[in-house]
Amino acid sequence: MNSENREIPVCPEQQIINTPQGNLSFRTQGTGETIIFLHGILGSSKAWALQFAALSPAYRIVAWDAPGYADSALVAADIAAYEQMLHDLIQHVGDNKVSLVGHSMGGTIASRYAARHPEKIKNLVLSCTHPGYGAPETAPISEKLEMRLKELAEIGREAYGRNRARDLLPFPDVPTTVLNYAAEIAAETNLEGLRRATRMLQLADNRPLLPQIKAPTLILTGEKDAVVQPKLKAELLALVPYTQHIEMPGLGHAPYFQAPEYYNALLREFIANH
Repeated sequence: MNSENREIPVCPEQQIINTPQGNLSFRTQGTGETIIFLHGILGSSKAWALQFAALSPAYRIVAWDAPGYADSALVAADIAAYEQMLHDLIQHVGDNKVSLVGHSMGGTIASRYAARHPEKIKNLVLSCTHPGYGAPETAPISEKLEMRLKELAEIGREAYGRNRARDLLPFPDVPTTVLNYAAEIAAETNLEGLRRATRMLQLADNRPLLPQIKAPTLILTGEKDAVVQPKLKAELLALVPYTQHIEMPGLGHAPYFQAPEYYNALLREFIANH
């Protein structure tokens, strides 16, 4: 494992707003135009520590804890409920338009929101994400989720977090501090929040909506991303009328951790120029 240490910046303090579906927790830092970050299924608002530090001098950075994560309330396992919670956050932020960065699960929510609320979105970045799995309501809970819940029960949170961090990050290519931080975030996952988020993605199907996206859109894919299935990646690229697609060379499913300077530069350039 890479013994080089990368200092993980301290995230801004968590804040909470009340919505009709319950509390929503988030973090914010900086002033200027707003960029909202939506994390993946093993993340939280803390996953964006390296983006807060790099981008908040020029922008107001907001990162939510998705429903069922950290101190955000559980909602129904329906993408419409997650979309509504995001709408409540964007209304709270108060800007006419925001830039929206959605990673993995967050990208599935972000693309749906952008298609349905074009008046609220200035720019859209879809990072290592997909249109949803589109399973029918009658589909059983995914086998992968059942295995994960069983693993967590058997080995405990700390070991589970380490396993999930290794899924996301190609060691020995990442600093120990980064791997440990990703493991800490994954270990904090709320079991019921994970269950509902996984089911939400299993049932979600944005395919009819994606061609309706009007905002300038950057699609980021990882050359070595082993999480997003090639078929789903191809569907996203075929359906979204994107402005730019960048295949990030050598990067896996967590580029914001693996190569933060490169990832942040891609965001900065796209958002500044569109």
